[in-house]
Amino acid sequence: MPRPRFEKLPAARRVALLEAAAQEFGALGFEDASINHILEVAGVSKGAAYYYFDNKEDLFLTVVRHYLDVLGLGNFEAMPDNITAETFWSELTELYRKPFVRSLDYDWAFGVWRAAGEIWRSRPTGALAEFANQYIAVLERLLKRGQDLGVIRRDLPDDLLMAWVRAVDDANDRWILEHWQELDQQTLAVAADRVVDALRRLIGT
Repeated sequence: MPRPRFEKLPAARRVALLEAAAQEFGALGFEDASINHILEVAGVSKGAAYYYFDNKEDLFLTVVRHYLDVLGLGNFEAMPDNITAETFWSELTELYRKPFVRSLDYDWAFGVWRAAGEIWRSRPTGALAEFANQYIAVLERLLKRGQDLGVIRRDLPDDLLMAWVRAVDDANDRWILEHWQELDQQTLAVAADRVVDALRRLIGT
């Protein structure tokens, strides 16, 4: 979590720092992003930065949480209580479509979202591991809910089921980033729907 001093910064300075970090993390991911370049772009000295964040991980997670809120996923752990077998796939489509469409209004938001999804594959430690485990737990709970409702197959090992889901999602994210300049709201919505349709064909009953 950012230190209290960060919240006391003028709004314009907070936004400048978050946007500079979002651009760097969104383009390069967590590992390859340069904290020095972020601070240079944001006009913040390295010494001053540690008044606001403990380290690079702290800044990254602050940016991720900020953009999850921006994309309407601030409560991404929540799952609709009234989801049924009949509504499971339509609910999932709507949940998946929302951040895709909203990301057009916020530079680098999609890249940040993707960088967050990549964290769990990098064998993270500390706060990053805690975030990655939270992310994985949400997906596992969603898949288990689908199995309990009878709409997701049970004939696969859990880790293979998870790997298939992640592979489809990763392939679609890569395609979107490669074609970002060509996409509009409608084509992004279609891209989101395409992922859920692929998953339904692959792991649905």
